[in-house]
Amino acid sequence: MATARLPQWPPKANEAQLAYLSQTATDYALSHSILYRPPVPAGSAGPALDSAIHAPLALFPSPFPRSLYAASQALQPLYNALYARISTDDALLTRVIGGSVIQVDDFQKALWDIYTAVRKEGAVQKLHLGLFRSDYLLHEDPEQGLQIKQVELNTISSSFGALCTRVADMHRYLAQTTGFCNVSPHLTNAANIPRNEALDTLVDGLSAAHTAYVVSHKPEGTAPVVLFVVQDGERNVFDQRLIEYGLSERGIKVQRATFDQLSGNGAVLEGPERRLLVSLPGQTPSQEISVVYFRAGYSPADYPGAAQWATRLLLERSLAIKCPTVALQLAGAKKVQQVLCEPNLLESLLGSSGDNNTAIQQLRASFMDMYPLDSSELGKKGLALAQTTPEDFVMKPQREGGGNNIYRADIPPALAAMDARDAAKGATAGAGTETGAGADSAVKEREGYILMRLIRPPAGTGNHLIRAGLGSATPGESAILAPDVISELGAFGAVLFREGQSGPGGVDIVHEKSGGHLLRTKARESDEGGVAVGYSVIDSPVLV
Repeated sequence: MATARLPQWPPKANEAQLAYLSQTATDYALSHSILYRPPVPAGSAGPALDSAIHAPLALFPSPFPRSLYAASQALQPLYNALYARISTDDALLTRVIGGSVIQVDDFQKALWDIYTAVRKEGAVQKLHLGLFRSDYLLHEDPEQGLQIKQVELNTISSSFGALCTRVADMHRYLAQTTGFCNVSPHLTNAANIPRNEALDTLVDGLSAAHTAYVVSHKPEGTAPVVLFVVQDGERNVFDQRLIEYGLSERGIKVQRATFDQLSGNGAVLEGPERRLLVSLPGQTPSQEISVVYFRAGYSPADYPGAAQWATRLLLERSLAIKCPTVALQLAGAKKVQQVLCEPNLLESLLGSSGDNNTAIQQLRASFMDMYPLDSSELGKKGLALAQTTPEDFVMKPQREGGGNNIYRADIPPALAAMDARDAAKGATAGAGTETGAGADSAVKEREGYILMRLIRPPAGTGNHLIRAGLGSATPGESAILAPDVISELGAFGAVLFREGQSGPGGVDIVHEKSGGHLLRTKARESDEGGVAVGYSVIDSPVLV
């Protein structure tokens, strides 16, 4: 079937035009809080708190097929509903996470222990808040042309909703005021650059959760506040602050704290309802918390010791609405994403009649081939593919934050190293026993990973990438031409829900909103895609 091709990109611009546009873009970014803390100086304990640089940016918005952008937005309500159901289906989580992943992944095991402890004693707060971002790449299929395929769905700390909203505003401003120097007919009309509702989607979700808490639990005295759990030395603080300011405009206060600050006397539970009270030095004491919004807690590095895990358990046990609950965080594991590709699982979660069939078809069309690496027949097929055609695949662990995947030719030696470690453990475990049972009877280390067929984005699209701190006093020199780039599109969604009365997987949705996008662009030679870890720049789509 014939499909539209992406235009030649970036547009041809001379040095004077690049300098003018780069300076205009940089000034807009600095004027509108598209900011980062500067990199941490060598030997310093953290970033300078009295200065900022603009976030890495794309000079031109990158071309994206209009119909596929619309498809990404249409998919998000379906993913909101799907992951709400997954997180309330204890049997599914027990099979997928409790049955294998936790036996080879200590981080997931610690999360699972919190999940089972709270479920056993009975959660006092039945509402869950999910602020999701579903990420897609363009995939060039030889027969069907361009498609969008899901990379992953983020259920915790779905970042850049605020900064990407401002970057879209920046690109629209450049189109309205400069026409991008008329270097491309696609850029002279700001209507081709869609408005970005990501910040509103996130603020609306947190606001809805806060309101639900106040209405249901009627706090006495001072109004409760929303707690942002953040990382120490956070460079991406302005992305979080813009959400905070959006809540403030609605009369909702925010308190920020790290796990270390919350440990000990920083956070306590009060009364049989287990209301969460937080008191920090220099801040108003003993504020009741309505919503806990985790912008930390997705990485093992966030839990260096028992105190941080104890704090996460305390927060999970509390009456505050969690964004996300541990159940929702577990639902975002790559293993869940892989299991969703199995036959009939979507039907079991969503039902298989009427509109549900259409939704299932849409969701399934966004999946890329994924395999377990266990002893099942599908796992054996995955292992054979990983060994014989590794150039077509990526291995993904149950991690967020970038920099954790194993690609292409690195897969076979990584699997061999895992097998060697399993054999060594089996030999140790079997020593001195009559049976000598080794690694063959245990869960293998590779079962903590899933195998995903690589998405193949179209080649030949470039852009000028602007990074701060290059020391140039000449406008335009900071805009480095990357002749071949890949752009990853994220769609944002918010859903507030509780487990429904229809049994496992049934949910009652209190608030749902989808809207907004994040486009991250990187040079093709970089496999990883995180902005915060230095691989990508923040971009916007120009619809073609």
